[in-house]
Amino acid sequence: MHSIRITLFLTVGLLFAGCSSRTATFPGFSDPEVWNAMVTVAKNPEYNDWFVFENEVWTDRPSGEIEVHRFLRRDLVRVGQDPERQEERWKFQIAFQHTDPPTIMFSARQVKVPAHLWREADRYFADMRSILGIDPEAGTEEIEIIDLEITEVEVDPADAEASGDAVEVDLEFIELDGR
Repeated sequence: MHSIRITLFLTVGLLFAGCSSRTATFPGFSDPEVWNAMVTVAKNPEYNDWFVFENEVWTDRPSGEIEVHRFLRRDLVRVGQDPERQEERWKFQIAFQHTDPPTIMFSARQVKVPAHLWREADRYFADMRSILGIDPEAGTEEIEIIDLEITEVEVDPADAEASGDAVEVDLEFIELDGR
């Protein structure tokens, strides 16, 4: 019975782990314009409902990559309930694909619900479109969703039981319209 629980936790953990990516193209813009928008959005994030406490950005123009580590915090207040402190940590990479038209790939390698990663990628691309002066409605069809890639990890249930270590899985749930 104990090995079944460990296997279940590992399976759920692997489901939410791996690499999740989204891409967007920016036709009609030069490589330097798109690169400058990428860096500006990475260094100056704008969130309507979060406060940015840390925002570490590393840029590498020759390779066309930007690495971002970000720490966000907010107090969620619901009617009739005590405020709830929420925190999010993001570690993602934005890569400039040298294509015509310029294409950007947003990828996050962390344990998160894929929909949350996609929301962050969509927010990033929306900020880029805003900086470049693109109509927000015009860019919705340019996003290509790339399926979640799962990295397999072999685990010997006997080793997990012998170590006695608990397997920890971090799950986040989205509340829709108060349902």
